[in-house]
Amino acid sequence: MSVTLQLSGMAAGLASGGQKTIGPITMTGVATIGQISDASLAVGDNTFTVPPGPATAVAIFLGLAPAATVKLRTNLNSADAGLQVAPYSGVGFQVFTLPVGSTSVILNSSAVVPGVELQFV
Repeated sequence: MSVTLQLSGMAAGLASGGQKTIGPITMTGVATIGQISDASLAVGDNTFTVPPGPATAVAIFLGLAPAATVKLRTNLNSADAGLQVAPYSGVGFQVFTLPVGSTSVILNSSAVVPGVELQFV
């Protein structure tokens, strides 16, 4: 059985003086993965295990725009500097395709960040 993750929202206060609706953006996984990880990021590496089943992507919700620098990598490139996902302006979530063979997602944070959610698809 597959699972669907749907994201939608609105961006207001645009330079054009208006607002835009975002989405809905729909992703369909190949299996139902009923895991949402709630966390507060500590300083340094924070490792999240990819749940059993063929997870193909992870959606990361950082809530309010953190001032901390947060970088993403997986067990397959754990020595890498990582892809910066915060700080950002605007969207409070990002979706990343997981490389085949990923068993963990690593979020490295420069400061404590509360209210982080990870949803595997």
